[in-house]
Amino acid sequence: MGDRKPREDCVALHCQLPRIPHPARPMTCGRGTRIRQVGRHLRRAFLVLLLLGALPLLRSAEKEAPLRVGIHEKPPYALKNPDGTWTGLAPGLWQGISDATGLKFEFIELPNEDLIPQVADGKLDAAAGEIEVSAEAEKIVDFTQPFLTSSLCIALAKTHWESAWKNVIKDFFNWSIAGYLLFIFTAMLAISFLLWLAERHHGTKHFHGGLSGIGSALWFSAVTMTTVGYGDKTPATITGRIIAVFWMLFGVILVSAFTATITSSISMARRANSIESASDFQHLSCGALRGSLSADILTRIGVTTHEYESISEAFEDLHAGKIEGVVADRNTLSFVSKEFAHRKPPIHFNIPSFRLREAYLAIPIREGHKDYKKINEAMLHFINSDEWLELVQKWTANTGSRF
Repeated sequence: MGDRKPREDCVALHCQLPRIPHPARPMTCGRGTRIRQVGRHLRRAFLVLLLLGALPLLRSAEKEAPLRVGIHEKPPYALKNPDGTWTGLAPGLWQGISDATGLKFEFIELPNEDLIPQVADGKLDAAAGEIEVSAEAEKIVDFTQPFLTSSLCIALAKTHWESAWKNVIKDFFNWSIAGYLLFIFTAMLAISFLLWLAERHHGTKHFHGGLSGIGSALWFSAVTMTTVGYGDKTPATITGRIIAVFWMLFGVILVSAFTATITSSISMARRANSIESASDFQHLSCGALRGSLSADILTRIGVTTHEYESISEAFEDLHAGKIEGVVADRNTLSFVSKEFAHRKPPIHFNIPSFRLREAYLAIPIREGHKDYKKINEAMLHFINSDEWLELVQKWTANTGSRF
């Protein structure tokens, strides 16, 4: 009994002690935190991998973006169909380049004068059409190798021989010729009157009388001026002979000047359809495409130049007589003149063989473009193919183009 008491006391003491709560397990709490952190890291890694995987897709999408190619309607290089599609030499060339390289492109229609500036500014990747290589443009864009060599020529209104003589008659009866004839007739009257005054009392009676004497003097002055000299009327007095000698000399000058004027009118009518040198352009008023090399050259050589949005508009003014010639690439002149020839009634133009200068046509590409080499190589291969030969023959038949 004695031994049991202390144990009971201990039990009682234990029961009286305050209960200490069981400590939380730290291992359980730390494991959950680490799991959440690992989850966040995995999500971040997944997003990074997702972005890295999307970069090639973005790059490929960038590569597949079509090239922006500026174009301006100018046959036979570029013609716009009613449905908005394009045909002609330039679209055919670009289709060949696209087939060879896989590059996609889209045409952006712009005024001709905006093509080179927008390629230089990076708004366009390239341009298509009749674009001549020039030193000024080469400073701001990169040109490919020329794909066609043509020439700058002039188109004139075709004048038949009937029209030529109508022009001569028209020139003959203009105010300058009429004034010249009036001066000659007035001079003849003056000489005839002086001769009549000197000869009217002479015994030969060649110039006696009033109106009959003046008429005889007028006859004498006419045949003397034209160097015919029939001899039926001759002055007998010294004064009359002096007047006659003066009139002979002065008449030769008058006739020579009159003959030169008429000859000049006929020559101008004949030369209306003939251009033999650049100097023949000086007296002409010519039309050219706005912003083209043709317009620049005409301005530099001092030709009166009218710029148009299209060559067809220039031909309309040429037919209407508002301008005297249209300067452009021979292919363009030939193509447009054939279109006018098929009108009803047909309108014909003349394109002389004279060449103002050679024209080298190429593709302008933005400087530093990543596809420049690819486009240039594909173009060179294409222009040596039978497909290109057929394309050139289709659009520039009998125009003398070389490639």
